Amino acid sequence: MPKPLLLTRPSGLYARFLVPVDLRAVVGSRFVVRPLHLPTGDRARLVAASMGMALCEAFRAMRQGVEVDLKKALEAAHAEGRRDLILKDVQLRNGTRVAEAQLETFQDVDMLHRLVGLAETDPLAAAVAGYVPVAPKPNPAPAGLLLSDCIAKHLERLEAARLDRKTIMDSRHSMRLLLGVIGDIPAASLDGDHVQCFMGAVEHWPKHATKKPIYRDLSVLEVIKLAKANGEPPPKGGTLTKHWDRLSVFVGYLQAATILRHNPMAGITPPGERHSEMEPDTGRPFTHQELQSVFGPAFLPWARKYPHRFWGALLGLYSGARVTEVAQLRVADVMHVDGVAGFLVTTKAKGNKVKNPNSLRFVPLAKQVLDAGFLAYVEEVRAAGVERLFPDLPNSTGLGFGRQLSRQFSSYIKQQGISEEGMGYHAFRHYFITHLDRALAATGMETGDRDVAIGRITGHEKAPQSVLRKVYVDREGLAVPVAVQPETLPRRVETLALFAAPVTLPAHVPGQFAANLKRATVAEKRAVRNKKSKTPA
Repeated sequence: MPKPLLLTRPSGLYARFLVPVDLRAVVGSRFVVRPLHLPTGDRARLVAASMGMALCEAFRAMRQGVEVDLKKALEAAHAEGRRDLILKDVQLRNGTRVAEAQLETFQDVDMLHRLVGLAETDPLAAAVAGYVPVAPKPNPAPAGLLLSDCIAKHLERLEAARLDRKTIMDSRHSMRLLLGVIGDIPAASLDGDHVQCFMGAVEHWPKHATKKPIYRDLSVLEVIKLAKANGEPPPKGGTLTKHWDRLSVFVGYLQAATILRHNPMAGITPPGERHSEMEPDTGRPFTHQELQSVFGPAFLPWARKYPHRFWGALLGLYSGARVTEVAQLRVADVMHVDGVAGFLVTTKAKGNKVKNPNSLRFVPLAKQVLDAGFLAYVEEVRAAGVERLFPDLPNSTGLGFGRQLSRQFSSYIKQQGISEEGMGYHAFRHYFITHLDRALAATGMETGDRDVAIGRITGHEKAPQSVLRKVYVDREGLAVPVAVQPETLPRRVETLALFAAPVTLPAHVPGQFAANLKRATVAEKRAVRNKKSKTPA
């Protein structure tokens, strides 16, 4: 039976029920929420339980293909649960016996409770169908830090971490919307309803609202109301995910500061999962001409000072790896397996993360990357005693090492005239998969086997109708079916060797990033000293 969660809102008490995963498309939502029109207490729980039973029967019927009017079913259950109570043979404190009493209001129930004068655990509870009248508890007075205080401290913390200026501005924007939507409540009272209210609001926040005259001088709630009236297009799923991520960082700060003892975001589906089916298109590959402009004359001036820019672009192109997977690489992740040089995508390091279990893999290094001197650079990092290959990339927010590389690369390609919305580092992945798929198709390999071959390198699921084929592969020129043998590491190397891009990669100059590694070495030694000084003797 669906278990009700009672929610207290300004408009009253509500019951929320979780819809089973297999029925969410039919119902149209993840939750069913209905008002109880009752004060908090056992009677409310009884009515909510009746509604849960009705939902249980409704869900069973839906699975059998029967059309069910959930609204009517819940209204009927609500009415049944609220039917009048009739008590028989009740004895009052003074010895008076009441043969029969009909309780029509909560005032009647509370009066009977005072007359009988019994404890909440008395068997009378059974006589009143499980309802034990309890005096309403007053709402606690606001105490502790207000939300605005905590937001200010959180933003100060981000400033102190010397994050990218845009990261701080974006966080400030999300926090302003949060405060404008739910108000300056005590931070300790932040709950799941507030989170859902915030995410529901940002789904209607118009693009560049602060720059448009019609919205510029309005409050957050006024902007959202007007945007709905104007029919403003909703933001992309990626934008909603960024708001979610910023809120997640803030919640993490509140928990670390013991202001919150629970995670109000737990149990709520992130927007990335909600929109994955609605917006399966995550962009497109670079064209050959665009790729040539990426690695054109402007590349070295942009990339020569930072190893994550230089090697990040080369690895993205010739491995199809995600930006986070590349940015979080450590010296220990680069190795030889059966004589094959490659890198591990792993979570076995603080701050590392992967998209899903299929992402954990060994990726062979393409000959073009080896020829550019990647292994020589790895040895320079190892000699410097630095753990991470790209030490200039921070992860102060806990959202991954790839955020700064992604933003820097997006800014760079815009300067090269690639300004289409949605184009960025991920276009490497699209390009790699699309053109490797075409190269495999030219050998006569059938679609499902091509998915397996490419998925071993890119970390996609291995099903024939995988995300790889739905989202990444450009639909030109389908292959002639032919069976292939199961994948092995040598086969993976052979697959990768079929991929070629029409660009000339720059070569690594020994010592090119010596200054970066020296700074990282000093920073790591300082961190070790600080940790030792804070450790009690």
